[in-house]
Amino acid sequence: MKKAYINGKELGITGCTILATRNWYADNAQACIDEAVRGEVKVNNLETYVEWRKSHIIGSLIGLADHTVSFLQMAYYLQTGECVPLLN
Repeated sequence: MKKAYINGKELGITGCTILATRNWYADNAQACIDEAVRGEVKVNNLETYVEWRKSHIIGSLIGLADHTVSFLQMAYYLQTGECVPLLN
């Protein structure tokens, strides 16, 4: 992976952290599905919502969002425990 920066700060994210972050996003999408299926949150169309979130799981696991600022911020947080501000 290329070096990643937020607000001029080099993040130094490792390959292991990239995988952990992909899994974090996939797990989060699955948790959203589970909440909706249990009826803990209301969605307009459960079937459509579940399919939409499943597409996020697949996209997360294959790295479609690895380049986004939110992904990089979460990766850095998982690696260091520090939250880098997006806006300075």
